[in-house]
Amino acid sequence: MANLEGMEMKFTVLKNSELRRYVPGYLLDDLKLIANTVKQTRKKKGKKKNTYFVINTDEPYADKVIEILKRHGHWG
Repeated sequence: MANLEGMEMKFTVLKNSELRRYVPGYLLDDLKLIANTVKQTRKKKGKKKNTYFVINTDEPYADKVIEILKRHGHWG
């Protein structure tokens, strides 16, 4: 597992297949409403739509990705 020392937990990631499998529909509807509210509010504030890469920390290349993030000031 990667060394996560100094990493700030800035994001919440939920795997779509697990949401469909484990979460009742009425809660998924609430989650969609929350996501849409954030999306619309960001749009009103002139923020762009972001897309992210997600990497599991137990992947063998995780430490290399962490080093790249640190080099570019995106760690912590």
